[in-house]
Amino acid sequence: MQRSEPILTDARQEQALLRKAAEAEARFQQVIEGKHQSICEKQSQLRSQVAAAEEALRREKEAALELQTEVSLERWELQQNASNLAAAWPAVEETSKAVREAQTQVLQLRQDALEHNQESKKQLEVASSLYEFYAAVSGIRWDMESDSEGYIAIGERATSFKVDKPGSKESADALWAEIEACCKVAS
Repeated sequence: MQRSEPILTDARQEQALLRKAAEAEARFQQVIEGKHQSICEKQSQLRSQVAAAEEALRREKEAALELQTEVSLERWELQQNASNLAAAWPAVEETSKAVREAQTQVLQLRQDALEHNQESKKQLEVASSLYEFYAAVSGIRWDMESDSEGYIAIGERATSFKVDKPGSKESADALWAEIEACCKVAS
C-alpha cells in the first residue's frame, strides 16, 4: 500500500492543482467578463457621444448653410439696392435741385415779405402823420366805425357831417365848404 499512498497524494495534489486552476480560470473569466462589460459600456458611451457629436455637427452644418443662404440673399439684395440706387440717383439729384431752388425761393419770399412789412410800416407811419396833420389843420375827425361819417371841430364849434359818395369830388367840395363855414364862425 505504500504505493497507493503516493498515488493518492499525487491525485490529491493534482486535484488541488486542478481546483486552483479552475478557480484561477473562473477569476480570469470574471476579469475578462468585467473587462468585456466595461468595454461594452465604454463602446456604448462612445457610440452615444459619436451620435451626439454627429447631431451637433449636422445642426452646425444646417446653421452654416442657413447663414450662407442669408448672406447670399443679403448680398443679392444689396446688389439690387445698389443697382436701384444707381437708377434712382438722377431722380434724387433732380429732387435735391428742386429742394434747393424751393429753399432759395422761400428765402427770397421771406426777404420780400420783410421788405414789404418795413415799407408798409413806413407808409403807415407817414399816413398816420398825415392824418394827424390833416386832422389838426382841417379839424376833421372821422368816425372809426363808419366810412362816410365824422365831425369837424375848429375852435369851440363842432359840426357833424356825412359824405354821400366817399372819394368823389363833390363830397370833397362839400366837406371843404363845411370846414370853411366852421373857420368863419370860429374867427
